[in-house]
Amino acid sequence: MVEEVEVKRWHGAADSRVFGWQRMPVKEALRLQDDTFRCPECLGRVRLRAAAPEKELAERGEHFSKNPGCSLGDCFAGEKRTHPKPLN
Repeated sequence: MVEEVEVKRWHGAADSRVFGWQRMPVKEALRLQDDTFRCPECLGRVRLRAAAPEKELAERGEHFSKNPGCSLGDCFAGEKRTHPKPLN
């Protein structure tokens, strides 16, 4: 389960702002008006899911396409690898 995601945005102090990937908790990312997020481990695209109290599920990110090379996904095969289609 992906608990943190990366989103491309402006960040940093006013005099040294840069546009790049910034890591944040899924709960915070759900408040953004953005639709492109990536997994911080495999760099694959993820979709955000809100909490589901009736199923006891917390906010989370889910990979759009499964990657057996990501330990944060639900099909990890034991060897970490970058996603076949990483977001750069």
